[in-house]
Amino acid sequence: MKQRFTFLFATLFAVYANAQVKIGDNPNTINANSLLELESTNKGFLPPRVALNSTASIAPLTGTVTAGMMVYSSGGTLADGYYYWNGTAWRLLETSELNTVAKSATTTLTKTETFVLASNDITLTLPAITASDNGLSITVKNVGSHTHLVTVDGDGAATIDGDTISTLTRYIGQTFVANGGNWVIKNKEKRPAHLLDVNVHSSWTTLQEVVEFLDAHMTAPTVVRLDEESYSVASTLVIDLDYPVTFQGPSYGHSTIAAASGLAGNPMFRCVSDCYFKMLQFNATTLSGYGTSANEDAIHFAGSGTYNEIKDCTFDRFYNTIYDSSNAEIWVFETDISNARRSGIMVHGNASGVIVKVAETDFIACARGINLDKATNATIQLASGGYYNATATDTAIVYNPSTFTGFASISITNNSWNNTGKYIEGFDFTRTDGRDANAILEGNAGMGDKKPYAYLTVLNNTTNTVAISPANAWAKANWGTNTSSTTCKWTIVNNKITFQPTNKRNGWFTITGNLSVDGSNRVISIGIVKNGVSTTRFGETTIRTNTANQPYPFAFVVYLENISPADYFEVYVSSNTNNDVIKIQDIQWLANAQ
Repeated sequence: MKQRFTFLFATLFAVYANAQVKIGDNPNTINANSLLELESTNKGFLPPRVALNSTASIAPLTGTVTAGMMVYSSGGTLADGYYYWNGTAWRLLETSELNTVAKSATTTLTKTETFVLASNDITLTLPAITASDNGLSITVKNVGSHTHLVTVDGDGAATIDGDTISTLTRYIGQTFVANGGNWVIKNKEKRPAHLLDVNVHSSWTTLQEVVEFLDAHMTAPTVVRLDEESYSVASTLVIDLDYPVTFQGPSYGHSTIAAASGLAGNPMFRCVSDCYFKMLQFNATTLSGYGTSANEDAIHFAGSGTYNEIKDCTFDRFYNTIYDSSNAEIWVFETDISNARRSGIMVHGNASGVIVKVAETDFIACARGINLDKATNATIQLASGGYYNATATDTAIVYNPSTFTGFASISITNNSWNNTGKYIEGFDFTRTDGRDANAILEGNAGMGDKKPYAYLTVLNNTTNTVAISPANAWAKANWGTNTSSTTCKWTIVNNKITFQPTNKRNGWFTITGNLSVDGSNRVISIGIVKNGVSTTRFGETTIRTNTANQPYPFAFVVYLENISPADYFEVYVSSNTNNDVIKIQDIQWLANAQ
């Protein structure tokens, strides 16, 4: 008994003397820096085990709990694990190992499923939580294919960063942290809604992948943003989506869409729904021989009534670079189209109402820059473009009136041409039926304006006359058949010119010539009559003659406002003497409308 007391006393003396305690193997060897050391090769450390139900409550502990207190919670409403008290709340000690689970079907997660590898088109519901679960973290990552979309939502009314759901595309992961009965996303990155990046580091690495994803999951108009890469296209990308899609590069000339093996005989894009292309390079030269055969086009617009844009793009060596085979509306801005084997832009469709508008676009070494081949009720606007033909057989703009019929409007203005090959072909503004009268071709460097004009001449008429009865009556001048005439958008039939266009214009006439009368000392008047109404004359001029049958010169100018379609104009004459016979011997009549 005395020996035991002595040993206990010695031990306590050692503890108080050294302030160090070692329990377990090798009790006589203790780390100099430790207050308490546990050593064992076959035993573990088992701390107090309690059931924690709230991070904010010290229960089941009582009294005042000092910061740093550590327990292992088991069986409470909090996830099992080591917790320490930080003075105001319990905090879970994170470990390097997570409870990793795989999910491929819609389900509700548990609090212990802290790292979820998800695939397929599924919805994962986060577990029900309260404020006592603050700090609980669950990470979900989409490890599926490029078409898989994983949706994460909160249980019941619980929100995620104030929203109802969070969506994860391939390779994307997010950590959801419980806070006050809702969830917040740890290290959330701000991502614009409906903006999809396609690059080697993204959820989609090819155009085919992102198109397939949109086909399955598109819910709103979307922008597909390409990187500074070259994107190969080996089979036609069919765009038939529920909303408009925009394909764009980061800046002009940095993203290339290239033809690849397998594309022969087919276009790169076939657009059935609304499409926009911006800041992209389309390259057909990357596939040997591609672009030399029919259908090897860059973009084929085939959707009925769709709206489409192409802006700040370049195209090289396609068959028909842009092909509209429907009544799609297409706008092309600030684009370069080079080496088109057939046409830079081909309009060839059966549906009525196609709309094509092109501005500030250059056509370089194209067999045909723009080919208006087949359409009805079309609206065409070509403005401020450059047409740089390479050979004598190249044509800048071709219009085929036999199949391109009944257009609503054609406006070709302020374009330039390098005087090689042909410029604008197919229009005929001299036709008496006015087939092309409503086409506007003005301000195009390299050719004269096709504003309405007419010029007719009569030289040395000796036989055709008109008699005036009674005195001061007005009669249509008769000079028989014109000696010569030329016209643009006017119909000329001897002493009658008729305005063809449907758009009103202001205009002026300049008329000069010689006339004679069969009596001496007469007062003869001459002027223009509109639509046969002789009570109103335009440019009326008086000629005083002395000698009978002696030609006297005349000249007058007429200004007219709002010349309307089908308005016609004739030269009328009058005399102050009854039964005078007036002869227009010579006349030059120039009509202009602006």
